[in-house]
Amino acid sequence: MESQADKEKKFTSLMEKGIMYFLYILFGGLFVFITSTEGWNEAVLLLPIAAITLPLTKWGMKWQNERYIRSAKNQDDLEVVLKRVQDLESRISKLEEK
Repeated sequence: MESQADKEKKFTSLMEKGIMYFLYILFGGLFVFITSTEGWNEAVLLLPIAAITLPLTKWGMKWQNERYIRSAKNQDDLEVVLKRVQDLESRISKLEEK
């Protein structure tokens, strides 16, 4: 059985890849479009914006995804504790019946 943390890790990595590919295509397309219209000054302006935006976006997504994965792991741990408590309750009720 797949844990909630594993499912969350797969989903967040898929979303991270999709968003980053979109941003790479977006900035690459903008750069190609601007340079094809003979606007090198604007293209030079786009490079530092992309150089700051892409790593910050990637870092922010990784940080947020790690929080989601930790939260899902906590949910998995709570399910284990709940099962253990239910087992203890059933054992206590059996002992009370004796």
